[in-house]
Amino acid sequence: MTVVTFSLFGFATPRQRLWAFSQMGLAKPSLRKIPDLGFFKLMGTGSGAGFSTRPNFGVYTLLAEWPSMTVARARIASSAALEGHRRTADRMATLYLEPVCSRGRWDGHRFEVAADAPEQRLPVVALTRASIRPSKLFRFWSRVPAISDTVEREDMRRFMIGTGEIPWLHQVTVSLWQSAGAMERFSRDSATHGEAVRLAYRENWFSEYCFTRFNLLAIEGDWQGLTDMSGQNGDLSGKDEDRTRSGAVSLAARSVTAG
Repeated sequence: MTVVTFSLFGFATPRQRLWAFSQMGLAKPSLRKIPDLGFFKLMGTGSGAGFSTRPNFGVYTLLAEWPSMTVARARIASSAALEGHRRTADRMATLYLEPVCSRGRWDGHRFEVAADAPEQRLPVVALTRASIRPSKLFRFWSRVPAISDTVEREDMRRFMIGTGEIPWLHQVTVSLWQSAGAMERFSRDSATHGEAVRLAYRENWFSEYCFTRFNLLAIEGDWQGLTDMSGQNGDLSGKDEDRTRSGAVSLAARSVTAG
């Protein structure tokens, strides 16, 4: 079973933040040598919830793809290439995720979804990634604040962060929702996001996009909004309550930003 991890690293002091910023370039050769690591992206974040043109030098993220849960946990916990992040960060948390449905590509990569992929469980974990055409940057970013404000008010949204590989040109959103219906309504029907989706497709804002939904298998570490959301730190893969069909209409496959 393919497992995708999404790790967050928080850095408080100027020295820690300078080190973390330097690793955006320096760490990648070492990360590529981690055994069993497939696709990965080391990313920065924006200010606030991440949806800002101003960078946040205190939070960085790592998305990685592994062949199994056992391997993913072992590499995140003990890989020498991540020792600096584990030692230097003031706080760290990792989501362990199983792809349920996916469309589009991320740098040409498709997330593997097993033929016998399970039904979607709650909370729904949604990842959207868009490569924004340079000529459309103003159109895109001028709509982001209103969309961010709207989604912040959504009662069924449990967590959200904006991140990305290249500031302004690449936008990645990871969000957790307690209701698939609420997520889909926000995507299609909200005055901010729904309208932006229609404009994005009509005006061809994106050169590439990817949308993937996951089941949440486990959370390790401590991060505001994540630990509180689960009510526990540990394995969630055995839960089978609150299931909803994985074929439901996807959020933000046509998305501009948060989702």
